[in-house]
Amino acid sequence: EVTHVINFSIPKDYHDYVHRIGRTGRAFKAGIAISFADRGELMHIKKIEELIKEKIPVLEFPQEVEVFRTPKEEHQDQAREIDKQRKREDPDYKGAFHEKKYVIEARKKKMLGPSYKKEKKRKKR
Repeated sequence: EVTHVINFSIPKDYHDYVHRIGRTGRAFKAGIAISFADRGELMHIKKIEELIKEKIPVLEFPQEVEVFRTPKEEHQDQAREIDKQRKREDPDYKGAFHEKKYVIEARKKKMLGPSYKKEKKRKKR
């Protein structure tokens, strides 16, 4: 007799997701499953679609719903989650945070010139 299932986050175990939303369609009855997902969870949605061999419709929030900008820390957490997922699939994937570090190191090297190596050695001690 479950008519609605609402996921406020996407389960990392895709079979749990399928099991949860399956609760709405028992005994030939119709039901509605709604899931909220952030950027970091979109890759999980694609994996679930592969598992169920069906496209999950994505809806935009109605204009009446006020959507706030994601705070910087939370946005970075989402980006880290995406990096983790991609690294699991492709061990050679460097990730956004790795690339940024490289750019910062390269800039530092250019700015400091020959003293860069001395500073780096000093920091290691």
